[in-house]
Amino acid sequence: METAANGAIAAAYFIIPLTLLPLLRWSKREVWLNLLLMILFVFSCGVGHTLSALHLHSTRWHWVTAGISWTAVVALLASQTRLRYLSETFSLLEATWDQALTGKMLYERSGDDLTLLKLNPAALGITNNLLRPGDRLCEKMPVHRQPVYPYQESLIDLYFQTLESGESRRLEFHYKGEVSGWYTTLVTPLSDQLLYLTFAEVSGVIHDPLTGLYNRRVLDMELATWDICLFIDLDRFKLINDQRGHFLGDELLKAVAGVLQDQAQRYGGIALRNGGDEFLLLLPAADAAAEPYPTPAAIAEDVLVNILAIEVEGISISASIGVASGTVEAFGEDTPINRLLQAAETALREAKRNRRSNLPQHRIQAWNSDLARRRLRQITLEAYLEQRSSELEFWLAYQPICCMETGTIVGAEALIRWDSAHLGRVSPSEFIPVAEATGLVHRISDWVLSHALEQLARWQEISPQFNLSVNISPLELEDDDFLDRIMQRVAGAGITSNRFGIEITERGIYNNLERYLQSLQELRDMSLRLKVDDFGMGQSGLAQLLQFRFDEVKVDRFFIPTNAQNLEKVAICRAIANLSEGINFDLVAEGIEHADQRDLMLELNYSYGQGYLFSRPLTAQNLTTLLREGRGLGVGE
Repeated sequence: METAANGAIAAAYFIIPLTLLPLLRWSKREVWLNLLLMILFVFSCGVGHTLSALHLHSTRWHWVTAGISWTAVVALLASQTRLRYLSETFSLLEATWDQALTGKMLYERSGDDLTLLKLNPAALGITNNLLRPGDRLCEKMPVHRQPVYPYQESLIDLYFQTLESGESRRLEFHYKGEVSGWYTTLVTPLSDQLLYLTFAEVSGVIHDPLTGLYNRRVLDMELATWDICLFIDLDRFKLINDQRGHFLGDELLKAVAGVLQDQAQRYGGIALRNGGDEFLLLLPAADAAAEPYPTPAAIAEDVLVNILAIEVEGISISASIGVASGTVEAFGEDTPINRLLQAAETALREAKRNRRSNLPQHRIQAWNSDLARRRLRQITLEAYLEQRSSELEFWLAYQPICCMETGTIVGAEALIRWDSAHLGRVSPSEFIPVAEATGLVHRISDWVLSHALEQLARWQEISPQFNLSVNISPLELEDDDFLDRIMQRVAGAGITSNRFGIEITERGIYNNLERYLQSLQELRDMSLRLKVDDFGMGQSGLAQLLQFRFDEVKVDRFFIPTNAQNLEKVAICRAIANLSEGINFDLVAEGIEHADQRDLMLELNYSYGQGYLFSRPLTAQNLTTLLREGRGLGVGE
């Protein structure tokens, strides 16, 4: 009987180590040695009981067992602090598991399905109590065997792929089934059979609440590799929103979202609301699409046609679309998706610049080699502008503003020039937009202010009534530091402040009207002369001019008639002249090149002119000579 008992004990001593051995593979360094010594101790005890059962008493083996035992005792005593730390860590992990806001599940593979081993309370709530330990996933939630958007594969297949790869994977998908919604799930294989899931519903986080489309946050989740991007911007939407109300505007946005969502689902892509009235449509490469599709340009045309067909309460809308596809090499070291987006946005800006009708060729622009060259040029300009040494290459030209009747120089407009040692002469129309986009415009504006005010102080010694104006980027009107800088510059220049003018384009004024009007009033409080440049080229009507009383309006050369037979332009200039008499601002006609133009504008009550008839832009030295001579320009020509 005693022999049988020893045999049973010995068998248990051998079985226990065999069950513990697999744990060595997964155990961390802190417990591995203790676990190994425990296995050896139990095994040695098993050998001792086996020998006793066989009446083969061995003193030597007793000493082996004693040695292993005391080694284990020493190791355990030495690692008490570490084991206590591990115990507390496990307790913390257990508490985290139970109290986590995200769902957590532990699965074991069972053939072509997964068996749930454990889940936390959050997972129980997210799944509406559908799952319990021991349940097979696809039996309880069969939608897991159906293709899930946007992967076009079933979730169970995606889980098995992760198990087989042995690497964690983040999935972002739209689940349409027992608990419909958008979910983000971190899938972590613990072994070739165990799968750990952490998941949360993110419908409200990555989706626009108005349209139901994705928002920009989804771009950080890397749902897939996108090959095509359509960047869509609605035209005149702000005007519609302001005039007809936000409810109508919201309905238009939802209708546009419906058009884009249809395209996204058709081709296995995603549609995003980028913000305001801008949208993105991202599509995979043609060979990865849900169904074969035409060229990106053809898709863009289809989108445009469907947007043009939208009508809400009698109001329709149009759009401009930029298209980019394939690998974009421009835009430096950025990520592929960001390069694709920037290429599409660059194409969109070009489309908006060239729009002349609702025809696709006037509303859609694809990213191409010409735009890529321009982008490379912009990067080059940006690199040189960032160097402080570029300021040594700037200089100011001054184009006179003359009395139309006598040709007397009454003022001038300061125009920045850049003669780069590396790039040659660079036009302001080329480098100023780059400076605005990169924030370098503030430094350039400060340089212009400093040099223009210094020159005006010299000229006022020659001609005290002389006026000088500088062009200011609309971005400056949003910068409180600029207003402080200009106040300090003017105060320190020793000039008559009402002889110094600030020119702002009409288009710039109405981009952010309320903020700009506030800044303009602060400039008016400094007694500066405020001017509207290129008047008539903006997107707002003449009535908008009444919202702020400017001292001077410079009518863009586009509206200046070449002769009296240009009846429409004559009528426009006459209307502006009548407006100037009614609300008391001076008028300057830009682009006067011929004597006939000057005479015609005089008949229309324009007192001042600027253009090649009077003078091309001059250096400070040449203009100084003319002021000293005091002779008129353009008279008798």
